[in-house]
Amino acid sequence: NSGVFVRTILNEKNNAWVEPEHEAFFPNKTSNNFVWFSEKDGFQQLYYYSIDGKLIKQLTNNKFPVREIIGSNAYGTEIYFKSTGETGVNMLVYKVDLKGKQTLITKDLGIHNVSISSDGNWFFDEYSNHTAPSKSLLYDKNLKATILLESKNKFDGYQIGTSEIKTIKSADGTTDLFTRLIRPSNFDPTKKYPVLVYVYGGPHAQMINNSFNDNAQLWMFWMAEQGYLVFTVDNRGSDNRGFAFESVIHGRVGVNEIDDQMKGVDYLKSLPFVDSNRLAIHGWSFGGFMTTSLMLRQPDVFKVGVAGGPVTDWKYYETMYGERYMDTPTENQKGFDEASTLNYVKNLKGKLLLIHGTIDDVVVMQNNYALLKKFIEAEKQIDFFAYPMQKHNVLGKDRVHLMTKVLNYVIENNK
Repeated sequence: NSGVFVRTILNEKNNAWVEPEHEAFFPNKTSNNFVWFSEKDGFQQLYYYSIDGKLIKQLTNNKFPVREIIGSNAYGTEIYFKSTGETGVNMLVYKVDLKGKQTLITKDLGIHNVSISSDGNWFFDEYSNHTAPSKSLLYDKNLKATILLESKNKFDGYQIGTSEIKTIKSADGTTDLFTRLIRPSNFDPTKKYPVLVYVYGGPHAQMINNSFNDNAQLWMFWMAEQGYLVFTVDNRGSDNRGFAFESVIHGRVGVNEIDDQMKGVDYLKSLPFVDSNRLAIHGWSFGGFMTTSLMLRQPDVFKVGVAGGPVTDWKYYETMYGERYMDTPTENQKGFDEASTLNYVKNLKGKLLLIHGTIDDVVVMQNNYALLKKFIEAEKQIDFFAYPMQKHNVLGKDRVHLMTKVLNYVIENNK
């Protein structure tokens, strides 16, 4: 326990990056053999090692990622884990034994939250999917399920629109991207509707999945009832689709993401009920970066943009995240310059609202201040609003004020 270095057990390298790893999982208390996560084969998988770093067995070998280990049986011979499954929009639970035999536990598609008893004999599963608001089950060790609770749709009796998940091709022409389109309850396909695009687009996040309402937030359905379509696309660079899908952003943050978002715009314009002259966009954090980037680098597309807590130049962002995806400015000055929204302010044509929490310690306010200064120098009129004493995520009553401001700004300026 002296803290003195003894030896290296594992060493992994990648030309793009290696994610901060999960801790080693020791399934058996009487053995030092451990389970390790790695993306070295393209998807995050489970590997079984001895304590001296010798690979005993690759336990999983799927074309989809393992997301989390949730436990093991009492003997440490079966590992239980969460994974997206083949489609990429679910979160399912599997078990795998130490010989690599894999079994799906959760039979229904959806987003499952599972906890396991300490002896591995009981599983509690709460899940939802596109049609099921919430369902709770208890599994025994033989995987026999008992339904404990099945929730009713709390929106029954309310006027609420519909959500639909589809796929389009990315800008590379081959990769499928998930899209979500929300329509108003009184949708009329013979009419032309304005569209609000909600964007995130960054790593470690997936906006669209097979949970109830397809992971859409309620304000999106409210916006639809104001006569809007609300659209989202999970571009390359986002989560749960494997390393090749995510790592296209390396060294060039904002390039492939914008190209894929524009494929989403092309899809919208192909729909006969979309008013392509009334497109608006909103996003927060990485989505704020995407919003400002699209407003400035594709200035003829969106009439209105609202960017919250945006990274405006990646040199201002924290090193562990920023340098993982962009390397350092010294190593990749061209990539930093290309990604910086500060270099495109002269292109602005639409209405743009920038928002920031004054004590944001994730995306520091220097980001927006630097962009504001560039807009002033370029003699561009934009709008700005600050939330005093709010951090990166605006909370409480201020959150209600925030969403009211965002949506009203879009409605008032996208006519």
